[in-house]
Amino acid sequence: MLSINETQLTSYLAAKLQTQDEPLFTDPQVYLRDGQIQIYGTANQGNLQATVAIIVTAGVDSQGQLTIELTSADFGPMPVPAGLKDTVTAIFQEAYTGAIGPVAVGFRLESITIAGGTMIIVGRTK
Repeated sequence: MLSINETQLTSYLAAKLQTQDEPLFTDPQVYLRDGQIQIYGTANQGNLQATVAIIVTAGVDSQGQLTIELTSADFGPMPVPAGLKDTVTAIFQEAYTGAIGPVAVGFRLESITIAGGTMIIVGRTK
């Protein structure tokens, strides 16, 4: 069982965004509520600045692998960047793989629960 809280996920996302030459947004804040990963931040395009809201759901597929689905994205008056879904999915996949990496061989996810500021990932080795 792996437990991740909002502070940990926010810190991880902030560090990942800082490594990008042109991040999609800055100043991330992640909330883990009601089965959703809610991500907020600030996007800048020229002189325009907008609040970003991205809602993601995480699940487990029939093969016991992590699934990430972009439920909604709002960049205020700016267009949603192309490739947003791929970028968000890659960040969460990398975070998951990094956390599970040492036991990844033969590891199968059983469930993911998101509520009250915590994401609990339950799995089992084969």
